[in-house]
Amino acid sequence: MSVVTEPVAVIGNGSVGQTAALLLARWGLPVVLLDRRPDRDLVGSRAICQHRDVLDVWASVGAGGQIAEEGVTWTTARTYFRDRELFSLTLSDRGRSPFPPFVNISQSRTEQLLDERIAAQPLIDARWATEVVGIDQDGGGVTLTCATPAGRAAVRAPYAIACAGARGDAVREQLGVAFDGHAFDDQFLICDIQAELPGWERERRFYFDPAWNPGRQVLIHPCPGSSYRIDWQVPPGYDLDGEERSGALDARIRKIVGDTPYRVLWKSVYRFQSRCADRMRAGRVLLAGDCAHLYAPFGARGLNSGVQDAEN
Repeated sequence: MSVVTEPVAVIGNGSVGQTAALLLARWGLPVVLLDRRPDRDLVGSRAICQHRDVLDVWASVGAGGQIAEEGVTWTTARTYFRDRELFSLTLSDRGRSPFPPFVNISQSRTEQLLDERIAAQPLIDARWATEVVGIDQDGGGVTLTCATPAGRAAVRAPYAIACAGARGDAVREQLGVAFDGHAFDDQFLICDIQAELPGWERERRFYFDPAWNPGRQVLIHPCPGSSYRIDWQVPPGYDLDGEERSGALDARIRKIVGDTPYRVLWKSVYRFQSRCADRMRAGRVLLAGDCAHLYAPFGARGLNSGVQDAEN
């Protein structure tokens, strides 16, 4: 087994881990950035709404300006109940900040731009296909046992930051950290579509109990490149594959876009959870992002709160 000594280890090379690594390097601290995936999986929009204070954090590592420039900020929020518009809110004043209150841009693109900053930062050693399978601590630091294609290796660091995401169960278990909470029964169907919808480019639309999704809600967000993120609340047991085969998915989308030609860029189904770790620090390991807490998607608190963890 080879042993490598590094000042700080970051477990998880998603948006939160990327931010943590870049901020540490900004302070002149070398970082080893570990991820069990073979490479970056740039699929789907995932977390799309990046808040102004997060853009400020990314600006400090050289990425905030480009993320803000490429993103879309909607200026009108429309809220409907059934077939009636209840109200609309216009966001016209961005204040004195150089950044808008938020931008809509896919998590995939955000991670690409952060990767560019990491590639330009000699203090960060990013290692893919490196799964942390053991965490041991003593008075002087943390030893991470890692499974890699070349065999097992140990990474020694005085501290580590666990940014292993919602599926970081193995990391939390090794740390003895509880992750209490619950999952919600209803699911959400996400479709990223590309379509020309004049007048919708700067509007967010929220529908409660529409006739075409009775008893549930639908949220539509504009994104760059004439694309839109549509979230439908769907019942437990929803079958995306079956709906796609039957043509019902196309009918579902047509209820929104009408006869306008469209293209599905990505689709997924998820069930959101509400969970929180019983502590944010386990010895010399700090927890951040979805590895530490999971929220409902409303308010875009997932990625944004994770970046704030990293900054802290």
